[in-house]
Amino acid sequence: MIHVNLKEKHPVFVMKLVADRADALFAQRMGKLRVTASQCRVLMYLEGRGGQAVSQRELEQYLGVSHTTVKGLLARLEEKGYVRTAFDSTDGRVKHAYLTEAFQRLREETQSQVQGFENQLVQGFSADELELLRGMLERIYHNTLTTESETL
Repeated sequence: MIHVNLKEKHPVFVMKLVADRADALFAQRMGKLRVTASQCRVLMYLEGRGGQAVSQRELEQYLGVSHTTVKGLLARLEEKGYVRTAFDSTDGRVKHAYLTEAFQRLREETQSQVQGFENQLVQGFSADELELLRGMLERIYHNTLTTESETL
């Protein structure tokens, strides 16, 4: 791997490099589970809802992606047997997603891989440094939510 002197680079450039490397590391860790980062976000969100029905619309809003993207993610997760979808019994326009038993069997391994990935990225950071980093990243994230016209 080519070494880049990051001290000379703009922090946004460094952030993009980190994001790209993190994506590659995540894919490497999750590859054997056949789950992409986006698919994992869907699974973790569904799991966090404790087995409750989650509509595709709710997933779109949570992930900040289009209907088509969520539909594709769910279709691939259904093919793998980790999710099932069904139309709402009272409103046939609403489609819900649910975790399957196959995912429940995979859950521990998924959580272990995600935890290992997270630990690898913040190895050597103190609790104070992590809190500072979290705060800075949160501010950057909120800056991405404003439109250009709002900042002019």
